[in-house]
Amino acid sequence: MQRRGLGRGLEELASTTEGPDISSFVTQEEMPDSPRAAVLWMIFGSVCFGTMNALVKWTSDHADVWMIVMVRSAVIAMAVGAFAASRGISLRVNDPKTMLLRCTVGLVAMIMYFTALGRIPIGQAVTLQYTGPLFVALLSGRILAERVSPGVAALVVTAFVGIVLIVSPDLSSVEPDALLALGSGFFAALAYMYVRELRKTDSPATVVFWFALFSVAGSIVQSAPDVLSLDRTAVAALVGVGIGAGGGQVGITMAYHKANAAWVSAFSYLTVLVATFWGYAYFAESLSVADLVGGALIVGSGIALVFLVPPEESDTLSGDVP
Repeated sequence: MQRRGLGRGLEELASTTEGPDISSFVTQEEMPDSPRAAVLWMIFGSVCFGTMNALVKWTSDHADVWMIVMVRSAVIAMAVGAFAASRGISLRVNDPKTMLLRCTVGLVAMIMYFTALGRIPIGQAVTLQYTGPLFVALLSGRILAERVSPGVAALVVTAFVGIVLIVSPDLSSVEPDALLALGSGFFAALAYMYVRELRKTDSPATVVFWFALFSVAGSIVQSAPDVLSLDRTAVAALVGVGIGAGGGQVGITMAYHKANAAWVSAFSYLTVLVATFWGYAYFAESLSVADLVGGALIVGSGIALVFLVPPEESDTLSGDVP
């Protein structure tokens, strides 16, 4: 059954995560539901993504954001390119204009997010970056002319209250570094929407590969002069950022193959908990009451937003949105 409107867009978004989408490398045959396996894969993916965030924060003291973006993207581009070559998967771009727009806004989102991770608590940054789906709900009505239901509108307003509590807890001043994380969520939402258009013309592997390559090209000039000054520990951490992004996507893609998409999507917010744990355990970070309440409103609204999407009669999500 073909779904129309915002519900369709949100379910497509459900498989969208930070990192390369390897769904085109996974069998497309229908798999029986296995909630236990889905949860285990989602936990694995969340641990990978949460650890990636911690590595980005640690590395930000040893390398600038351009270096982090460049190495992370190079690792992903090489991995996806090698796998595509071994499987005979074409990486030809059929819609260059939309691909360029997707890559541009995606790179802006990544730069803003990685910069924010180095400046504010991990839990705060991850929570604000997870506003992407909520921005999609807003933009779907204004840009895609999709009908936004009253329930979705109420959840967006609730999440906005949470954003205000984090970005401006005293309602008199704004934390500029928190705005970077929030901005990354907005630009990520734009990237999601361009990815939805690219689904019609290009394979997931193509979208992931060219975004990674574009990110390398967009950061190599700024990062190249400092490559030789990196020590082995910093290089290992930078490579770990790329591996964490890839491992996270493997886990989440497999989770979507094992159970209902909406049910699995709710568990994607485990990344917020994992990242917050690293911030507390390793970086001795603490969150204020306003941060905790605001984060609960944002995450709660995001989870509720997922469940407003009615399940497909035959829901075998292929995870083909990178």
